[in-house]
Amino acid sequence: MRNYHKTDELIGAVQSLRGNKLYIAGAGKYGEFLGQFFDKHKIAWEGYADKRKSIQKLNGKPVYTYDKLDVDGYYVVSTCNYKDEIEEELRNAGIRPERIISYDNPEVIYELYADWIDWRKYTKRLKKFYGRHKGKRCFIIGNGPSLSLQDLEKLKQEISFGSNSIYALYAHTAWRPTYYCAWDPVFCKEMMSEKKSMFRLMEGCEATFTSLFNDAIQYRDDADMEKLYYMRTMHEIANNGLPKFSEDCAECVYTSGTITYGMLQLAVYMGFRQIYLLGMDFSYSHERYADSTIVVKNTMNHLDIIEKVQERYYKPLTEHYGVQYMADIDLQRSGYEVAKKYADTHEINIYNATRGGKLEVFKRVSFDGLFDGIFSQKEGKQ
Repeated sequence: MRNYHKTDELIGAVQSLRGNKLYIAGAGKYGEFLGQFFDKHKIAWEGYADKRKSIQKLNGKPVYTYDKLDVDGYYVVSTCNYKDEIEEELRNAGIRPERIISYDNPEVIYELYADWIDWRKYTKRLKKFYGRHKGKRCFIIGNGPSLSLQDLEKLKQEISFGSNSIYALYAHTAWRPTYYCAWDPVFCKEMMSEKKSMFRLMEGCEATFTSLFNDAIQYRDDADMEKLYYMRTMHEIANNGLPKFSEDCAECVYTSGTITYGMLQLAVYMGFRQIYLLGMDFSYSHERYADSTIVVKNTMNHLDIIEKVQERYYKPLTEHYGVQYMADIDLQRSGYEVAKKYADTHEINIYNATRGGKLEVFKRVSFDGLFDGIFSQKEGKQ
């Protein structure tokens, strides 16, 4: 296999293959962009290789399943996040290792992206949030089944973060998250491809945060989207084998299997000193562990109102894209442990105010007890 660490080396390797049949392995968001990059630079390519049978075309090119691959072609792995997995699948499909081209540096895809969009111009806008709420408290809301509308009503005067399908509750409560976050690829493709649905997500929020690599990037210069902010999201493991934790969200936000990890980094970046988690049940219908064990349980992933929306809209979408949501339990737990260690060494307290659930990384506190004689943090009173 040809594996590269630098962008110019990768592009040089691809360009040296002119005249050969070239394919992109992975028909996800990175693969979609890589195809656009090839087109822009007049690099001829044939199509995609992907294990999902539901995706038949992308960027106007055919998507071939692994049982229909051209064994004489060359394959560029689109992402370093799943590099090992994709390389193994290609080898199992009969592709010789010397015909597989990949990269191991997450910076590569963003350097390529900079050729398309000056993305740093947009991520640096996050600097305005640095230290904005220094010393205050906030609530990070999960969408677990333990969450209740009554609890959200208590947070109307608090600073809070919400994510993904939390918008399904807007018709049932006057509460709105101060900050809304979403960067799940399937969710963003459905809810951020049109402005009408974007406005629905952003309703009543002071700011919305999403990743550079989704459909919302089309609104980057629109005046009516001034509350929309873009982040460079990266999955990167430190030398100790644990996820990295960002100290500068304008530079990047690291991922660890759950959007909560990103919201924790944002909360720390904004200067909060007391961070309370609510609705973080940490128990899912489909759980995957580091040893590849998969556990399927008869349990709900979300509050019932949100679960119905998921079943109605997003389950068909995930089936279409061939994606089975699988909660990476050990990866999520590692992220929570990293966040706790960072907080403990920076005079920040993260508490779990969830009613029940299985998340035991953070100290437990009573949610109801947080409101005895305490006034709104939005008003700056205690």
